[in-house]
Amino acid sequence: MILNQKGRVLNPETQQPQVGEYTAGWIKRGPNGVIGTNKPDAVETVMCMLEDLAHGQTLTPARPDVAALAELVKARQPDYFSYVDWQRLNEMELRRGQEQGRPRVKFTSVAEMLAALGRA
Repeated sequence: MILNQKGRVLNPETQQPQVGEYTAGWIKRGPNGVIGTNKPDAVETVMCMLEDLAHGQTLTPARPDVAALAELVKARQPDYFSYVDWQRLNEMELRRGQEQGRPRVKFTSVAEMLAALGRA
């Protein structure tokens, strides 16, 4: 769980919101609830994001472009999964499920997903 107030991530030392940092779902409230519980969490967080935007409390990155974001994510988390990766994994899970007469068979670890994508 990440320390937060209504989805705004808080600095653990000052208890003040970290500008531009938000959370929702289990990482916001801990591992409890269901999909229906996550939806109100997300709405609460998005309302805070819109409120902060209206008050000019936003990040101002030096390079606000997709390439810069991709570089940052790759530097911080080399084993990230892109949307294209997710689409491929989704297709594989559905195919694996079909082979077993089930809706899908999920990958259960990051290592397994990386291997399936040929990135092990």
